[in-house]
This record gives sequence, structure tokens and C-alpha cells, in this order.
Amino acid sequence: MIQNPISYPGNKNKLLKELIPLFPQDIDTFVDVFCGSGVVGVNSAADNILCNDNNPYTIEVLRYFYENTFDTIIHQLETIIDEYNLTYSRVKPKGTYVEYKHEGLSLYNKEGFNRLKADYNAHHSTDKLVALLIYGFNHYLRFNAQGEFNVPVGKVDLSQSIYHKLQQFVEGIKAKTIITSILDFREPMLYQNPNALYYFDPPYLITSAPYNLQWGETEERALLALLDQLNAEHKRFALSNVLLSNGKENLILKEWSQNYNVIRLKRQYRNANYQKVNITDTIEVLITNYE
Repeated sequence: MIQNPISYPGNKNKLLKELIPLFPQDIDTFVDVFCGSGVVGVNSAADNILCNDNNPYTIEVLRYFYENTFDTIIHQLETIIDEYNLTYSRVKPKGTYVEYKHEGLSLYNKEGFNRLKADYNAHHSTDKLVALLIYGFNHYLRFNAQGEFNVPVGKVDLSQSIYHKLQQFVEGIKAKTIITSILDFREPMLYQNPNALYYFDPPYLITSAPYNLQWGETEERALLALLDQLNAEHKRFALSNVLLSNGKENLILKEWSQNYNVIRLKRQYRNANYQKVNITDTIEVLITNYE
């Protein structure tokens, strides 16, 4: 499985081996309506991928990876690392940096990261945004009401692992034909191909992650009505979601899903806060209208 090194919260990196075999193999087009990192579409059997997301920064990063060579991307990242005096554990001898408990590399990178963030907010550029995502807390992609990137420094850097994943991802997406769009999921033009698989990984109604805050019952019911319409038109869909999370149950989804195939997945979640290590009680599912 090819993983996106920018593993946004809510991504499907850890579920890919379980998820991908559940998609039809006879598809030439995969429409990822809430694409996020784009990792699901890239790993699908389809040669043609439509990556859509209503977050323009998500699509900006995907386009950057798709349109630039790996060598160009790494050169730009290394230039930023040098300019802002960030740690670079991939090329430094083991033991160069002391990773403090609960802090990782953040104490080394805080000053440079904040300068990088200020410069990016003054003059946006995609290479700086990618660097902020790699070095930022939990790889969050978050902007305030003034359009400023406002994530604090994280605990990791451009490690050998992230470097390797980046190389695989950049090479992997170039093996596909990818079209990107920045549209609301209700936009009819997304659903014109009768032979595509339409995949949905929306914000989850009953979870409280930052990227779910704009999603409510109105959006949930609109999405489920759209899926019913796709089914009536004999178009195949797959929906990732959770039926239960932290004691909350999505009764709207549970009732609606009785008309379709519900496949329970095995993923377990841990809270992003390192001080809360208990595995949450979560039932994640893939709901399809095909066998």
C-alpha cells in the first residue's frame, strides 16, 4: 500500500490493506468525493482518479505532489530546512538530537517553525505549506478565520520514514491519471460517470475532530439522500463512517444503512492527546450498494 506522508488526522493509511480489497476491481474511474490526502484513490485499482475536496489547501498539496518531481520536492524542502534551521534526522548521525519525553523534536524546531509559519502566512507558497505539514503538530491542516495557518510545532521532522513514504506517494500518483476539483459534495457534475465507483469518507457526525466541526445533521442527511439517488441510478458507491464512537451512536446512519451492505472494519483509534492512551470504543464500517 502507498501511504501519503502527510497523514492528516482522519486519513485511511492504517486501513488501506483492509479497505482496498472491498472495492470492485472492474473500475476504470475512482471518484474520491472527500479525498483528503488522496491515499485511497491512489491505491485503488482504477487508472483514472477524480480527487475532490472542498478544502482548497488539501487539493493544492495533492497538485504539488502530482505536478513536481520527487527530486524537486526534496530540494525545496531541504532548502527550507536549512533556511529555518529545522532538524533533519534523516541525514544526521543517530543521537544528534535528544528527543525529550512528550516533546520529541519540538524544542529544537519551535523557533524555526514559528518563523516559517509567519513567513508562509505573509506570502503563501505550497513548498512552505508542505514543510509546515511535515513539522506541524499531528500534521494538522488548519487555518484560522483570518486565513492564517495556525498549527503549533509538532514532535517529528523529515525522517527517513517520511522521506520514503513521500517518494512512494509521488511516484505512485504519477502512475495514475488524476483530475482534481474543489467542489461541495452535492455538486451534480461529480456524478456523471455511470461506470465509476464513488467513494465517500466524509466528516463523521458523532466524532469531535477539528475537521468535523462544519458537519451536522443537515449535511449528514443530504449525503445519505445523495447515496440513495446514486443507488437508484445503478451507480456503485462505498461509504466510510462510524456507527459508534466514544459512547455516541449515529442513529441516522444506523437506520439508513439497513438497506445496504455494512462491513465492519477492525481499526482501533487512539486519542491524539498523548496523555490519553486508552483505546476508544469505535465501530468503523464500510457501507456499499454492491456485493
